[in-house]
Amino acid sequence: MKIRYILIISVLLFGCASGGSENSRDDSSANDIKEEAVDKAPLTTTDGVDSKVVIQNEDMSVDNSQIVELPSDRLNVAVEKILAKKNKGLYTVNTDGSIYAIGTAATGIPSNKSGFINSRTIAFAKAELRAKMEILRLAGEIVTSERNSTLIANSQSGSDPDASSKATTLEKAAKVVSKSLDNALIELGVSSAEVAGMNETQKEKAYNESFYSYVSSYVATMIKGISVVKVVEGEVGSNDYEVAVCVKFSPENQDFVSKQNSLGANEAVINSSTLAKIKSMPADKLISKLGAQIYKDENGNRFILGYGQSPVRKVQSRQSNFVNIARKKSRLKAIENIKNLLAENIIGKEISESVEKITEYQSGEEGIYTEDNFSELIKSKRSSVELNTLVIKNWDGVHPVSNSRVIGSIVILVESNNINFDTTPLQGNEVDRDAPTTKSEYHESEEFEGEDF
Repeated sequence: MKIRYILIISVLLFGCASGGSENSRDDSSANDIKEEAVDKAPLTTTDGVDSKVVIQNEDMSVDNSQIVELPSDRLNVAVEKILAKKNKGLYTVNTDGSIYAIGTAATGIPSNKSGFINSRTIAFAKAELRAKMEILRLAGEIVTSERNSTLIANSQSGSDPDASSKATTLEKAAKVVSKSLDNALIELGVSSAEVAGMNETQKEKAYNESFYSYVSSYVATMIKGISVVKVVEGEVGSNDYEVAVCVKFSPENQDFVSKQNSLGANEAVINSSTLAKIKSMPADKLISKLGAQIYKDENGNRFILGYGQSPVRKVQSRQSNFVNIARKKSRLKAIENIKNLLAENIIGKEISESVEKITEYQSGEEGIYTEDNFSELIKSKRSSVELNTLVIKNWDGVHPVSNSRVIGSIVILVESNNINFDTTPLQGNEVDRDAPTTKSEYHESEEFEGEDF
């Protein structure tokens, strides 16, 4: 009974001591991004070095990295070549007010595994958001930073006579409880060495040097008329499939999408030769067309196309039902891309934290602790827009790297939804593959006639 009583008391004491010590980390979720504002008063620090407890172990050796050309490198070269002909550049405000930026992301699922096509679509969405963030930064960002450095050298020898004082009743009681708990733990099977380790007092520090650095970039605004102009994707190797996206902003496009009432394509656009050529594109030319884009027909009329894709779930029965589901999903993805082109309310934040602690103890022991954290948080707030859309082409193809069957849809934004077209889907076959991924030929989206590049 005595042992049980002592253990219960110790658990209660531990619970009281640990309560309230949990220190939640700010900006840990894209759904709860802390807004930053320009300081009106002198800067003050909020968190010290010792409050940072997250540890990241990372292999930084050369053998753990690969230096290869990435799809993003290929995209950067291709876009710069096209823009140079128009005396324009990337990541800058050009003379006509246009801005071009590139974002990248890797798939979470390798190209030879089930679920790759969905993961590829998600990677495209991430890359598009990151590219939009690059454009937002050019319009201005709120930068918050904090640094602190501590250096303490403490040299001691002998014992301080003034440090000795008569023990209080509480301190004497604590000694008794401590010894009783030690005996109880030993009787329960805990080794004497472990008990001794529990009773070890904090080591006296002879030297302590610590540094903490925090920097964040915050942007938040409604953006309109940012379209996807080019995509390059491919297998880098070692289960690393990257999708790179180039987006464009221009005052002209922003003004165009702001005119909601006259935005949709009319029958003249629907029957234009420009749109007819896009509709005639084979599936292999459409695999790398993702997102939404603004076009001009041969008469100078502007219109918007959205591209969507979805994998087909392979089943033993009722396969046609899942083909139809994939077609519906690809249409939804296409109209989502159109909506995101028209307007998207984005909040984004990047955070970098660095910690280093160097400690030497009076006993001669030494210790070093480092921490290097990076967080990227992007949220597109939920919003709704009423759209009139029309599917101008359904296609069925095979992804060239994964050999997965892909269902695709091309949707046009129209001024009226009473225009009907018959579309004939192309048929493709799915090929299973379960081998290690290797570097592939990168697939670059082609420029279709009428693209607003």
